[in-house]
Amino acid sequence: MDLDNKYAIRPSYAALFVALTSFVVYLTTIAPGLDFIDAGELTTDVYTLGIAHPTGYPLFTLVGFLISHLPIASSVVLRVNIMAAFFTAIGAGAVVLLMYEIGTYWMEWQAARPSKRNVVSEKNRSSRSVTKKKTANKEVAPAEKNSQQPSHDKRYFPLIAAITAGFAAAFSATWWAQSTSIEVYPLHLALVPFVILTFLRMLRFDDPSNPRLTKHSVTFAVMLGLSFTNHMTTSFLAPATIALYFIHYGLRKTALQKIAWLAVPFVATLLLYAYLPIRSAMNPIMDWGHPTTSQLLLKHMSGGQYKIWMFSGSAAEQWKYFWARAPKEFTVIGFTLAMFGIVSIARMHGRKRVEMLTFTSLLFFGCVLFAMNYGIHDIDSYFLLAYLTIAVWIGCGVLYGLYLYRTNLRAMMIGLTAIVLIAGIEFYFNHAEADESGNHFVDDYTQNVLKNLPPNAIIYSTQWDFWVSGAYYYQLIEKLRPDVLVIDKAMLHDRPWYHHQLALRAPDVMKRAEAEEAAFMKKLVQFDAGGAFDTVGIGIAYNSMMNALVIRNLDRPTFITSEILDEREDPFMPQLKRVADGLAWRLMLSDSALDVPLPKLQWRDGHYRRRNYYTDNARWLQAVGLASTAQRLASEGKRSEALAFIDLAVRFEPDQSPTALEDLTPRDLEFAQTTDSRFAQIQQTKTLIAQSAMQKPLNIPTATRK
Repeated sequence: MDLDNKYAIRPSYAALFVALTSFVVYLTTIAPGLDFIDAGELTTDVYTLGIAHPTGYPLFTLVGFLISHLPIASSVVLRVNIMAAFFTAIGAGAVVLLMYEIGTYWMEWQAARPSKRNVVSEKNRSSRSVTKKKTANKEVAPAEKNSQQPSHDKRYFPLIAAITAGFAAAFSATWWAQSTSIEVYPLHLALVPFVILTFLRMLRFDDPSNPRLTKHSVTFAVMLGLSFTNHMTTSFLAPATIALYFIHYGLRKTALQKIAWLAVPFVATLLLYAYLPIRSAMNPIMDWGHPTTSQLLLKHMSGGQYKIWMFSGSAAEQWKYFWARAPKEFTVIGFTLAMFGIVSIARMHGRKRVEMLTFTSLLFFGCVLFAMNYGIHDIDSYFLLAYLTIAVWIGCGVLYGLYLYRTNLRAMMIGLTAIVLIAGIEFYFNHAEADESGNHFVDDYTQNVLKNLPPNAIIYSTQWDFWVSGAYYYQLIEKLRPDVLVIDKAMLHDRPWYHHQLALRAPDVMKRAEAEEAAFMKKLVQFDAGGAFDTVGIGIAYNSMMNALVIRNLDRPTFITSEILDEREDPFMPQLKRVADGLAWRLMLSDSALDVPLPKLQWRDGHYRRRNYYTDNARWLQAVGLASTAQRLASEGKRSEALAFIDLAVRFEPDQSPTALEDLTPRDLEFAQTTDSRFAQIQQTKTLIAQSAMQKPLNIPTATRK
């Protein structure tokens, strides 16, 4: 290999290689349709230029709008899933450039000790030969290579380490998972490594005594601003960047002046958030938060509605979860190599040891210590900066290992082995978890609900993560059953903007409860603003509105889903009869008989039998309605119809083999065990119906969610 060949050692080519390789792999594991949680909403947001849930994500929305309209796939959702794979791969390539910057300019070690064989040979030579040998050894010492000359090793060794770090990030479990379906995190992964890279280059090139803006400082400020317009977890960078900034520049006046100058392009970039009030004023079909005023805009940008989950007492559990998860992300070999990377930084000398130890440690712990206070189930993506830091530490460990050897040939073999080992092992262990190519859960559940409701039905649900979010996509983009009105009961209860959205989508329905809604909205706006409110009065006003909304629209078939049926302390519309009707329960005024046609269901889970909180709930939330309908029919003496429904319910039964449960987290294992016991009850019900021994309905619980 000719190390003088500029094409062989240019880091941009290495970054492109990692990005393209990752992208090709990601395309084989992306979801063919919607994923759980926000995928349906976000797809609809970007395609229709809407307002997404807080913090609004204007950059993501605008970029997504362009890509979602490209003729690159057969469906809109597949296009945006490809977008996720693309940006996640770009992020892996950016890690290569970041690690090359760190390895080339921010890491120095003392000269390694000569080997015993060299010591023996030196004793047998003349004093002149010994002097010459020492001089030769000095010429290849890592410390002096870094500080004096652009040798082959100075560029070649960091390049090998950078490629290793790039693949370590690309095929780590949570990073890879971001590539499989639409979310805001893939663009976040593409931006954050560039933010760190431009920050380090600013420190390296800018004169500390000159606070004025340069191309490097402007680039950093703009990249930081763009990252903030995509996701506010960019703030996790603050402890590390602030600390390194003042360690490097010192607490001098010019350092403070430079911050003031950096604020100019940074704030200018944040003006991209003006998209939110401008677009919201146009009343788009997706208008979360309706941020048309400065107060509503600030609340939306700051994620005000999610603050209830911050510092919610879950820190100890999330901390334990992270440390149980982290070694699995990179496998034991990768995680061990990362620990070696930390040691290698500690073995550096001088000021750079302090800078890199402080910087990488604060990147890691600044992320983990803040994210662990967020009490949500899907916390993994909030640890991405910590996983990025681990990938950098892996690169540092590889780089130090290369510098321990004096010959390029041996270093090349070690470097290539490290790349293949890290990429190959992570691919092998994480592929099964990352592969979403067979995931049709949300598509099937959403279509099962919508297709089997009668014409002009209204359905109340709080199953956002499982199908309500997906209904936005299917109804507004795919135009599947637009006659059905899906109402998220939870958002109707405490989101003023949601009432505005419903009034635009279903004015005839909302108008029938106009007076009661106006009375409730007056109190809800006070509550939402954070001021004093009438606790008793708002509850009375809400119940009055819901009674009017439901009762006055009963000329349309009205349904609820199982978790609403399960509300015991504050039952929903207790004066109405709830009749099991396939996947949902129909609300009726009397005990009149109800013939239920056997629903036509699709459930493409043959190659996707994964067990976790979301898949287990998606199975159970459909099966419980079918089983309850079977019980009702059996109690009415309709045995054959009951068996048909119970057979459909059993179809959703998850994989109960030991291998399906062995790698689950404690949280997912708890849900899995609960789900298994409930499907056992369905099997018991089926046996009793088949034997005509059903004397009274079994007490099948209606929901598993916590």
